[in-house]
Amino acid sequence: MKLKSCFCVILLIITSLFFSKAYSQKYKYTKYYLETGILGGGSFYLGDVNEMLFKNLLPTFGGFVKYKFNGHWELKLQSTAGQAGVGVFDGKFRRTTFTDVAAYAEFNFFNFAAGKLEPASSPVSPYIFVGIGVSFFNEKVVPIVPFGLGVKYHFGKRWNIGAYWGATKTLWNDNFDLVDNPLGLNAGMWNNNDWYSTCGVYIAINFWEKCAACIDGRKKNNYYKR
Repeated sequence: MKLKSCFCVILLIITSLFFSKAYSQKYKYTKYYLETGILGGGSFYLGDVNEMLFKNLLPTFGGFVKYKFNGHWELKLQSTAGQAGVGVFDGKFRRTTFTDVAAYAEFNFFNFAAGKLEPASSPVSPYIFVGIGVSFFNEKVVPIVPFGLGVKYHFGKRWNIGAYWGATKTLWNDNFDLVDNPLGLNAGMWNNNDWYSTCGVYIAINFWEKCAACIDGRKKNNYYKR
């Protein structure tokens, strides 16, 4: 399974490189400060009851708003709600319903949807993200640290689509699976065996357009197509 995961990551990067070369030379962009979108996918649990990736996948939905510092760095506020399949324990199939809110930092490996004259500008980019937030599940509010990777594509004038895979670590809690600390771990921030993971897709629209002078210091917009 680890070998398959590594292969998927390598394939993702190679595909992104190919599309970047194919489109970056003929595409002109309008840049925006903000982006908002919706997402959908599935979540599953990893821990004491289940150790298999993508097992017992259940629906997850959410939305986000994002501030774009430049073509590489973005700050996102996202809320996600859904269920994660835990697995069969004591003869019963367990699932956990959760709602989380987190702030994320995203880094695009390519200069994503930037002006054509900017170095390495591209309509497609692999990206990584890390965040901090809280999750509500099993009548408790728990701090979380989500992180992961994905790929995004810009099309038209305002639209972006993407796919991602993220893992979320729960802090100071070992009850996501309704099995409280079966390994007898010492209590602590990181000392538990509960994770939940989400894979999904999103669609988003850009708004609050940047003026040409804000982009490259020019007063005249001769190099950017509106």
